[in-house]
Parts: sequence; structure tokens; C-alpha cells
Amino acid sequence: MFESEYAVEIQDGPAKISLFADKSLVQERGDSFFLEVYLVPANGEATARTVLLPTESFETGSRWLTVPPATLVAA
Repeated sequence: MFESEYAVEIQDGPAKISLFADKSLVQERGDSFFLEVYLVPANGEATARTVLLPTESFETGSRWLTVPPATLVAA
């Protein structure tokens, strides 16, 4: 980890996803922290959305993550 990065942990159902992200991509709002990700356009699926993480997660080796729409917040 570099000084310009945060260690990020995302709760993905029962599993946790962890990665390093540039500090400029992490925002603090009150007691919550938000990671800026790229949202893939919806494919008609209402129960899940696909996002592209800033870097690969250690657990999956992938930058792609499927999340419930309710976990997404517009910046």
C-alpha cells in the first residue's frame, strides 16, 4: 500500500472483498465511506448491477463485482 491509497473492504453478502484504492476515489460522508466505481449500464436485470472496481480484489483477482442496486449511491 502506498501513502496515496486506502485499504478498502467491501461486504459482498457473506463474503468480503478487499483491495487498494487511490484516496481520491474514497469519500467520507458522516460515519460512512463510499468508493467511486464505474457502473455498467443496466441490462434489464432489476435484482443486481455490475460495477467495475478501481483495482482487482485480492480474493477474486477480478475488478468486476455484482451488487444489489440498493447498495449504490449516486455522487
